[in-house]
Amino acid sequence: MPGARSTRRDPVSRVELACPADHARLAGSEADARWSCPTCGESYPVEDGVVRFLEEADRFYEGRYLNTVRFLPRSEGWLFAWPLWLINSGYVWAARKHIAAGGTVLEMGCASGFAYFAHRFQVIGLDLSLASLARVAPLYRACLQADATVGIPLPDDSVDAVLSSYVWEHIPPQEKPAVLAECSRVLRPGGKLIFLYDVESENPLYRRMKKLDADLYREILIDREGHLGWQTPDENRAIFEACGYQLVEQRGHEKILISPFMYDKVRHWGGWLDTLARIGDRLKVKPWAHLYNGFVRSFDETLGRALPMAWSRVLVTVARKQ
Repeated sequence: MPGARSTRRDPVSRVELACPADHARLAGSEADARWSCPTCGESYPVEDGVVRFLEEADRFYEGRYLNTVRFLPRSEGWLFAWPLWLINSGYVWAARKHIAAGGTVLEMGCASGFAYFAHRFQVIGLDLSLASLARVAPLYRACLQADATVGIPLPDDSVDAVLSSYVWEHIPPQEKPAVLAECSRVLRPGGKLIFLYDVESENPLYRRMKKLDADLYREILIDREGHLGWQTPDENRAIFEACGYQLVEQRGHEKILISPFMYDKVRHWGGWLDTLARIGDRLKVKPWAHLYNGFVRSFDETLGRALPMAWSRVLVTVARKQ
């Protein structure tokens, strides 16, 4: 991986942290491998390169996502960087476009991270899973096992952007304003959010699935996935704006065609939907996966723009702190 960091310095010397309870700056000790709050006295250990703000593992997320996206372009020129446009519905491309190289970035719900983010930005990874963070610790500037709904353990005005992929839909709606307030607190003036997330969709395929079996739809697409905060594009937009963010860009994706990995869920309906799922299985295999992904992205960015936003299966939202 050209340009990726392969060694990890001690996190105490490279980042400032704050107590998630009272936001006081934490004192770090390299000898003790521990951070402590001078105000409340709480102490936070460092394990496997990860600063632990949680005492217990999360039963749903611990070890659930352990894949690091390893792709790195040979250079930032279009000839080599264009595959970034394909990754995660343009989420990585949006980060490249809207955040200056070298900027300090919090990746909220980072799982095992992106090598490209580590190459281009100064990344602080935050996640519930210790195992996921331990995998990306050699790449990222710091890794924090913490719950953003409780508090982000960073000082005020300390990051240029907050990135998040497939996390927002897991946060209950009543907790989203508090999370956005914490993001606003740690963002510098004019800082940006770039979120990729699933939404409650009127995609024709989803509509058909709901019509055939609404209970199965909820079980497979909401309950099993932990989608406690699944909301429509309009509902999500309203939350961002109500919390004081200016929407810079909101792109809807997969309005008709869906990711090949979603077809695993479609097969639960049987019949012709099972046949569709079998086709989807073939689209997961290279080179068909790359060709299909490229076709979906091209459709989304051309003809797909004319389709209703409510048909989107996923959104990429870019918002600026006012």
